[in-house]
Amino acid sequence: MLKTVILLLLAIMQVRLIYSGDILYYLAPQMLPFFYFSTFCFLVLAAYKALPAMVQAVPRQGSACDCGCPAGHESKLAEPVMYVLFGLLLCLGFFMPPKLLDSAMVEKKGIIYHQTTPRDIAQGPENELYTQPGTIDHEWWAEYQFDSPASESASITGEQQALREELGIWYDADYYSQLVQRLLGMDRIVVEDKGFLDIMLVLAAYQTRFQNREIELTGFVYRDMAMSQQELAVTRTAITCCLADATFYGILVRGDDLQQFEQDSWIRVRGLIDQDYVFDQNMIMITALEVENIPVPESPYVYPYLYRQFMPLEP
Repeated sequence: MLKTVILLLLAIMQVRLIYSGDILYYLAPQMLPFFYFSTFCFLVLAAYKALPAMVQAVPRQGSACDCGCPAGHESKLAEPVMYVLFGLLLCLGFFMPPKLLDSAMVEKKGIIYHQTTPRDIAQGPENELYTQPGTIDHEWWAEYQFDSPASESASITGEQQALREELGIWYDADYYSQLVQRLLGMDRIVVEDKGFLDIMLVLAAYQTRFQNREIELTGFVYRDMAMSQQELAVTRTAITCCLADATFYGILVRGDDLQQFEQDSWIRVRGLIDQDYVFDQNMIMITALEVENIPVPESPYVYPYLYRQFMPLEP
């Protein structure tokens, strides 16, 4: 009967995470169908284990384990340890509130800044940053092909080539070309949570065309020892599957009175797009015009647009 209770509590815990929305602190939205399935399985198993008690079944005669083996071979420690482990899991699930990944985790895993280049982007294929169309740098990609034909690959612009080298098999020429045109048509670029990573990739690749364009984005404050009081990184956490693969992306911000914003506080930055050579790399940065504190958003993580873009070609 105790196993039935544990299974039922596991299902209730997962339903609670789904209903409250806290599950998004642990999983990317693309993984939710698997979580729903596991919740359903816990409910079915709990009902199956409870069925004998519900019908008042009479215990069968024979040894305690009814396996036909000599009595006493079963471990006396295994079952209590199992109950303790599941009990600990349930206590953590019910009583420990979810916690956002913050600067403490950034210091352990590192932060990625969107790189750009100070030269004319049209020189692309001649620069070491780029490779010839159709080549693949990563060995495990060798068995796949890009969706676009070789002729189209050879004709794409230097900026799109940079995006392709950055994204690899997840590059979609039509999607990113349309995104570029949409961003170029904006008087002020407002970077929403949906598509955050793609927008920042485009801004870095097309930085010369977005130079001094006004931008607005949100994130939490991260500083390291190398930054001055007039610098900070507005940072977002990207989740592909779950917290285990969390990646931190930062955009350097410079401006006056930035020291008033505390580490891990959430801010909205309005400023002008620029670039600079920092930390031994050319990176996109923002010259701040206005910075303000904001509450933690309901959906603090951002997600890459890749699951719907990659489809291996038939052999």
